[in-house]
Amino acid sequence: MLEFRKLELSDQEAITPYLNADGVIMSDRTFASLYIWRDVYGVQICIKDGLLYFLSDDYNGRRTYYMPLCLEGNCDLPRAMAEIEADAAAHGQPWQVVLVTTGGMEAIEAAYPGKYEFIDDRDGYDYIYDAEALRTLKGKKYQAKRNYVNRFKNLYEDRWEYRPIDPVADREMLMAYTVEWGRARSGDGYQEDYDHELGAINTALVHYDELHMRGGILFVDGKIAAYTLGSVYADGIMDVLFEKADTSIDGAYPMINNQFAIHEFEGFNLINREEDLGIEGLRTAKLSYNPVQLTEKYFLLPRD
Repeated sequence: MLEFRKLELSDQEAITPYLNADGVIMSDRTFASLYIWRDVYGVQICIKDGLLYFLSDDYNGRRTYYMPLCLEGNCDLPRAMAEIEADAAAHGQPWQVVLVTTGGMEAIEAAYPGKYEFIDDRDGYDYIYDAEALRTLKGKKYQAKRNYVNRFKNLYEDRWEYRPIDPVADREMLMAYTVEWGRARSGDGYQEDYDHELGAINTALVHYDELHMRGGILFVDGKIAAYTLGSVYADGIMDVLFEKADTSIDGAYPMINNQFAIHEFEGFNLINREEDLGIEGLRTAKLSYNPVQLTEKYFLLPRD
């Protein structure tokens, strides 16, 4: 049986090679993302026979595993599936596997034809962008974004400023801004609805250096207009974890996006701006930045 335990910060060095071994760019598999959300989703890990397993809180009444990961050259997904089935049976629970990649689906289906059902998780696809394109916004397809940025600069002239986040000095200010940002969208229910996100952002700031975070703040008239937080995923790849802006300030979102790219993307080739959660406006916005690829994800369920 698989023996799971809570993910700890000290696990970062040991498990990072597993996270990146297959070359798939997935936000759910950055150590920073796994760690800052571990309490929200109950993330636990198990390393056994060269395979890395994750377990999270039950979802839709099912014991929920992430797709097992393995070191390059030591990838036996069929054996991993047998371990998962045995673990779920020992706990007497229905189960599922989430975050299954296209390659993982093909390997599992080849080993066990027709045994499992695979469900496309389109709302969870990650959007991957060319870092240089987000820095320069060159070309006709970025004309609308350039217009937003130029309009912002013309409107606010010398009244705006961008600077990198200081995780110690800025933490209290950023947390207060995040609360107000959420209240503007959900009213007095903010604390109940968004405490989990506040906790994740706080963890990212407290462990900023250990989690290889990068962030920036956009100010207008000395007040926060937007901020963003990202983490280094692998060589040449960054994952943008959070981006928040005041929509009453025209162009704040495109401006923080562009300024973060200009100041923090040096040395990076690809940027993961994560999923759209099936939110129509968010999907439109992410597509408008012309992703170079989408990371497909699937649910796996045992057939009856």
